[in-house]
Amino acid sequence: MQQKTDAVKRVEEFLQREGADVQLIRLSDTARSAKDAALALNTDEGSIIKSLLFRVDNEEVSQPVMALISGDRKGNEDQILISSRLIGKIKRPDAKYVKKITGFSIGGVSPLTISKNIPMLVDYELNRFNILWASAGHTHWVFPIKFNDLIKLTNGIIVNNLSQV
Repeated sequence: MQQKTDAVKRVEEFLQREGADVQLIRLSDTARSAKDAALALNTDEGSIIKSLLFRVDNEEVSQPVMALISGDRKGNEDQILISSRLIGKIKRPDAKYVKKITGFSIGGVSPLTISKNIPMLVDYELNRFNILWASAGHTHWVFPIKFNDLIKLTNGIIVNNLSQV
C-alpha cells in the first residue's frame, strides 16, 4: 500500500487547518485518471474532479489557470480562457510546468493548496453530484467533498460551460 507522501500530507494538513471534516482515503488501485478513480471508488465518473492546469501565453509572460471539471467531461478551452480574464493563447502545459506550479505530479493534482494567485475556475456541472471525489496529491490518495465546500476551500469561481461532453 502507498504511504502518505509529502504532497498528500500537505493536502491533509490544509484540510485540518481549514477545519474540514474530511478523511483521506488510500486506494489500492491507481486513480491516475477519472475513469480509474471512478472504478476504484465504485462511483460515477462524473463525480471525479479533474484538476486541469492550463497556461496562457502572451508575448511577455506565461500565466497559469486551473479548471476543475467533471471527470466525464472535457475542458472547454475557449471558455476557460475567457473566464480566466487572462490575455493570450491557452495551452496544455507539460508535466514539468504542472509540477512547478502546483507542487503535484500529473495524475495526482489536488485542487487544494494551489496558490491564490492562480485563477481557480470550477465547472458548474460538478454540482450534479452530492459527493465529489478529488485527488489528495497522489494517484492512490483521494478525498470526498461537497460542491459548496470545494468552492469555499479553493476560493473557486463557478463557471457555466467550462466543460463539454
